[in-house]
Amino acid sequence: MPCSSERTATRMAIQGTGIRYGPHLAAFSVGYVLFSYASVPGAVVDRFGVGYTAVGLLMSAALAAFVIVQPLGGRLVDGRETITILLTVVSANIALALVMDFTSSFSTLLALRGLWGLAGGLGVTVCATHISRVYEGPQATWHQGLNGGMFTGGGAVGFLVTPTLVGVTGWVGVHAAGAVVALPALLVLWIDRNRADRTRPDSKPTGTQQRSDGGETVSTLEILRSPVVLLAAACNFATLGAYVTLSTFVAAYFGDLGIAGPISAVALGIASLGRLGGGIAVLRPGLPDGRVIAGAATVGAASLFAVLVGDGLVLVVLPIVALAAVSLPFGAIFKTASTASSRDGTAVAFVVAVGNVAALSLPAITGHVRDATGEYTLAFVLIGALNLVAAVAGLAIARRN
Repeated sequence: MPCSSERTATRMAIQGTGIRYGPHLAAFSVGYVLFSYASVPGAVVDRFGVGYTAVGLLMSAALAAFVIVQPLGGRLVDGRETITILLTVVSANIALALVMDFTSSFSTLLALRGLWGLAGGLGVTVCATHISRVYEGPQATWHQGLNGGMFTGGGAVGFLVTPTLVGVTGWVGVHAAGAVVALPALLVLWIDRNRADRTRPDSKPTGTQQRSDGGETVSTLEILRSPVVLLAAACNFATLGAYVTLSTFVAAYFGDLGIAGPISAVALGIASLGRLGGGIAVLRPGLPDGRVIAGAATVGAASLFAVLVGDGLVLVVLPIVALAAVSLPFGAIFKTASTASSRDGTAVAFVVAVGNVAALSLPAITGHVRDATGEYTLAFVLIGALNLVAAVAGLAIARRN
């Protein structure tokens, strides 16, 4: 039998899991619930008798709630331990995921997606702020990227699993399976609930994290006047809007090309690797966050514009390249925002909210374009242009830092 010291070491290792990995597991569950329905757009159209505009609206409803909850999220996180808030968020995610599949009314489902989005949006802000308090420097960017990768990875798993669930149940399980996915996050966070002091504001020793305001306490209005926060918000507007739009319609897009099988899940899996890659990139000395953002946004824009004049295999490969590219800056953007002010929660919440303004509107616009024209040309032009703006903003961040 293991000795007392071995048991103690094992128990301490388990107790540290919630602090280190709880936010990543929570992000995985939120990503699963957010994107799972998008893998079966035909099932949505058939079950509820709606068009592709409505498919986009289901995403927009959740992301509108992401925006609405950010002011509350920023204030909650600025003054409280993040781990206790995450426990509440994951519990709400589980409850609402179980409810959403038991309705035959599209309007009810739309409302429930919006209600779930309050928990999901709060989860994104709390996870990002939690990471900025537990880690520092390049490690913080790496874990922000890992968190984004887990978020996207949850969507990728949803794309793999949901078509099978729909084939067996007809609809039940599209969202509800997300409750099962969320249970590991709830478990490890609960185990570490007595270590919440490690996730309080300014819990790091003085001098371990460089902030653009010198560490001084600032007001919300002053945060909104911060050039670095505003530039990070512009980057998130473009890259997150592109990422969510491409993720929402990737299954429908490949379906229009006559491509069946798990390629949509592969696309989101590559996007997950893109988010991880952005975190890994900044571990290299001399490669600042701003240049990672600018380079990724440039590749994303170029790929989307090239699709407009491409043919054959290019139409398959380049949208996947674009999805990976716009996923890559996630960690760098959140790290930039969280270290730009002592009010890390409010800064992150603002950047999340601005990004989700694009993310809630672009899927609905893209769905309308698809219904009206039968293609995605105008949507690709729009999100490609936005990523050019993000590239310029990323360079500006690099110069300031």
